[in-house]
Amino acid sequence: MAKAINLTLARLREVLRRQDPTQWGAHYDPAIRATREEAPARSRFAQVWSQRLGRYCHTLSSVERDALLLALFHPALFELQEQRMLSTEPRPHPLSGHPLAVGMDLPPLRGTIDVCDRLDMVERHLWIKVDHPDGSGRVPVPAPFIGDFLLFLQDQDGPYCVNWTIKAFADDFEKKPVRDRPSRNPRADGIAERSRHAIEALYYADAGIPTIRIVRSDLPALLIQNLCSLLIGQHRAVEVDAGIYAEICDRLQASIQLGQRPLDVLLSIVHRHDLSLDLVKACFYRALWRRDVRAELMDEPIFIDRELRPLRKDPLQVFSDRFARRPK
Repeated sequence: MAKAINLTLARLREVLRRQDPTQWGAHYDPAIRATREEAPARSRFAQVWSQRLGRYCHTLSSVERDALLLALFHPALFELQEQRMLSTEPRPHPLSGHPLAVGMDLPPLRGTIDVCDRLDMVERHLWIKVDHPDGSGRVPVPAPFIGDFLLFLQDQDGPYCVNWTIKAFADDFEKKPVRDRPSRNPRADGIAERSRHAIEALYYADAGIPTIRIVRSDLPALLIQNLCSLLIGQHRAVEVDAGIYAEICDRLQASIQLGQRPLDVLLSIVHRHDLSLDLVKACFYRALWRRDVRAELMDEPIFIDRELRPLRKDPLQVFSDRFARRPK
């Protein structure tokens, strides 16, 4: 969601340094890092390495981490910007400046101040007080909301963006999250929460970007468990020769029909090519993570010593509306 964070002038300057302008790939720096110093108190923050992006991705809750795994699994994803600032002023489309978007006519973002004005919600914007340069007193300065994930994907029509706003439960989009102390005014807090979501949705809609709500119940636990294991286990596969990796993929795909355990296939590769089992296991995880081998991930746990099952429910089809440039 469009987070409202506590900002000092020094913190605002640091957010702007990281996010204005936004960088690409390994150079991207989130507005809020998943560290003890910056993550919200008691949050389940985490950093997840992505080989494709060449950096750690920062999540601020367990449901954000789970959603991140699903996003990174999608082969059409070429960039992801988490904890991204919603600019208060007009800015170019998020794809502007990316090599894949050269020559595209992209509508700009009009900024959250303009959005709040159109929604008659100026009082719902974030502001901080700073000392006026002439010493005449303190003046209000607009401060940015922080979004969850902005996905950059590519289909047959070219690159596009999808904004994910993430909560643990659907009701959390309508009310303020429960904290240590009960709310003094639940109704006002609920209005503020719904206002932030409306601001975020229109902010991105100006640039033709849909906003998708993601909640924990959208993310099947077994699928997420499998994706987590595959992502963690597959990194060393880059050390393996491309020809050997292709052989592993072919034999693993055939093993699904033959009813062989992956372990038996991998042990034969170990002996054939004099490789370590750990290295060959990394290829097993990568083959499934990159969809070079298609097996059931939603309803079957993945174990190296247990037969893989034929693909029945493709996660990319099941969750296709979460990645669509024009959701149904």
